[in-house]
Amino acid sequence: MLKALCVSIFILWYCASSSAQNTSPVSSTTITAKEKKINFATVYTSQWIYYISSYKKEIKKYGSFENWIKNSINPHYDRDSFEYNLIRHTFAGQYYYLFYRSRGYTEENAFIWTCLSSFAFEFTIETVTERPSYQDLYQTPVYGTVLGVGVEKLSKYLHSTNTWIGHATGYLINPFTLLPPTNSFFGTVIPEQDKISLMLQWELQ
Repeated sequence: MLKALCVSIFILWYCASSSAQNTSPVSSTTITAKEKKINFATVYTSQWIYYISSYKKEIKKYGSFENWIKNSINPHYDRDSFEYNLIRHTFAGQYYYLFYRSRGYTEENAFIWTCLSSFAFEFTIETVTERPSYQDLYQTPVYGTVLGVGVEKLSKYLHSTNTWIGHATGYLINPFTLLPPTNSFFGTVIPEQDKISLMLQWELQ
């Protein structure tokens, strides 16, 4: 645990000390169908990894292929705790939203894809052990997006202070700013005029 904490602190220090290129505006080029598939698959794979690693006991006790099929067609209003329904799901939705924003999606499209990712989790992953929840279908993307918008703005402000602690905190609350810009991520060549535009936007900040 201590080693993991030390490594995390070192990574934050290194990223904060390096150039802030990942916090520059993302090019407004259209996101291709291939990129959308990869982005959605990235979130979906992460959801499976999280679910399998976090709910081992529940999966062992209730998980089955039969439940996975049967539960998916029997959604209901769950009676989970306030902490679980609002806090955990809101934070999950926030990460979906921030990831899509980091990939260059507009706020509206990031919200739409957050809804799709929430739907995918409820009806194709969580059904291994329980029925889909009506509340989660709107609480996760709606509350998550509201929180995500605030976190994104705060992260940008912290990076704009151009201080070590500002960059470190900005990366901590929005780790997706550590990812390379969409164009670099997919190996797309940025037109020269877009490069100039990005440079001007960054210089004016």
